[in-house]
Amino acid sequence: MKNSQLRRGLLRLTAIVFTGIAIGSLIKPHVMAEGLGYSLDNVDALNEFRAVYVGLWLATAVLLVIAANRVQEALLGDLCAILVLGQVAGRAVSVLLDGMPSERVLTMLALEAIGGLALLLVRPSEVKEAT
Repeated sequence: MKNSQLRRGLLRLTAIVFTGIAIGSLIKPHVMAEGLGYSLDNVDALNEFRAVYVGLWLATAVLLVIAANRVQEALLGDLCAILVLGQVAGRAVSVLLDGMPSERVLTMLALEAIGGLALLLVRPSEVKEAT
C-alpha cells in the first residue's frame, strides 16, 4: 500500500509510544520495571535499565521523527521498522528458549509485530532514492 500520510502517522505514533515509555522510565523506573518483572535493586541495575528504556528508546523516537519528517526517504522508515521488529525477534527467541511470557508481554509482542510490519507494508506515495 502506498500512502505517505499513513506512513508518516505510523512513524509519529510509534515515536510517541517510545517517548512515553522513556519518560515513564525516567520518572518512575521502579514502577516501569516492576511491570515487566524487573527488580532494580542497585545502581548498576538502574543504570542498565535507563540506558535502554530511557536512552535507547529516546534515540529510537528521534529516528522515528526524522523518518516521519522525511517520509519520502523510504529507507529511513524501513530502518525504524527493523528496530521495532528486532524487539519482536528477541521476544520470539525468548519464547523458544525461555517459555511463554505473561499476557502483558505477549500483548507487547503482538503490538510491536503489528507496528513494525505496518511500517514496512505502508510505503511512501513518492519515494526519494538514496544517493
